[in-house]
Amino acid sequence: DEQILWTGRPLMTLGQRYELTTQRLRIFNGVFSRDLEEIDLVRVRDTKVKQHVGERMVGVGDVTVFSTDKNNPEVTLHNVKDPVEVRETIRKAYLSEQERRGLKFREE
Repeated sequence: DEQILWTGRPLMTLGQRYELTTQRLRIFNGVFSRDLEEIDLVRVRDTKVKQHVGERMVGVGDVTVFSTDKNNPEVTLHNVKDPVEVRETIRKAYLSEQERRGLKFREE
């Protein structure tokens, strides 16, 4: 049963929304039309956070997700609040989904 673990939007951006579930990361784009990108968490390999000084002062940053998805090998969630916490939430979610599906993490 898929559950929502986190939702967010980029700071000062209209028409974009992020949603992390127990099985997928979704990126919704568009104010009037709706465009959706999805990455299955079993495909996620790594994440990173990038924050410059100004972003750190206001508590936002970018979280980049690296995956084996051929269409979206690298997706960045821009200007999210508490990016380190968001990264950790994504990390826990993809590790538990990989474990749930019986896929063990291995170093390349």
